[in-house]
Amino acid sequence: MPAQQPNGPVDGLQLPPPAYRLHSPAGIAWATALGGPVAGGIVLALNYWRWGQKGLAAAAIAAGLLTTGVLYWLAWMVPETIPAAVFLVPQILGGYFLARSLQGRRFSAHIVSGGKKASNWIGAGIGLAVFTALIGAVVVLVLISGVNPSAVVDMEHSVDMGHDQHVYYSRGATRDDAQRFGEALEKEGYFDGTTPRDVLISGKAGAREISFFVGEGGWEDESYVEAVRAMAERIAPAIGGKPLTVRMLDENGNEKKRLQIE
Repeated sequence: MPAQQPNGPVDGLQLPPPAYRLHSPAGIAWATALGGPVAGGIVLALNYWRWGQKGLAAAAIAAGLLTTGVLYWLAWMVPETIPAAVFLVPQILGGYFLARSLQGRRFSAHIVSGGKKASNWIGAGIGLAVFTALIGAVVVLVLISGVNPSAVVDMEHSVDMGHDQHVYYSRGATRDDAQRFGEALEKEGYFDGTTPRDVLISGKAGAREISFFVGEGGWEDESYVEAVRAMAERIAPAIGGKPLTVRMLDENGNEKKRLQIE
């Protein structure tokens, strides 16, 4: 006896098409591209929810959150020379093929039976909404922690001088500037290979800024401040010359003292 076809006649009656719309693998890929695996997991979960599989819907969201966390950790740990596409492209392809593997046959059967497909724009909108929410959460966490958001941006690119000592560069400063700054600090003994230290260099020659993270109250110690000023005078030629601005920052990147080297 031939198999009953979806939406075919049953005792002379035509089954109505499904009233709900399902998201296609392409829609899930769009959500993943714009909002990461957590957004793709949410759109995947919407299909499970419409099928009444609430447990699988929850599992899809949980897996998306976990994958997003792992990817953020990897992005933080890998060298800055690794391009963003290394993380983005596998996310998009992974979201698409995972959706096809988990839901492709049921989605196709839904379409064959007269069901409708949800617009890919909905998936894209969910992705953008999740991306906005994630950025908002990061901003809130930064504000709560007391970390200066500007310092977070300034510490995106760095030169590793070894022994957990780094020169971060931003706002017009180049990697070569950071390298010269680090080498000058090694000659001064500031980077001595024994103590983890981070410094920042920003701006171009003529409007250069260098920043030092200083222990609690160090910016109020006049002898320490004068020692930093004298060191800045000596290393100025190596990083573009004067004028030069020296900033002393607390552990959260908040400026506590500013010196002008003319």
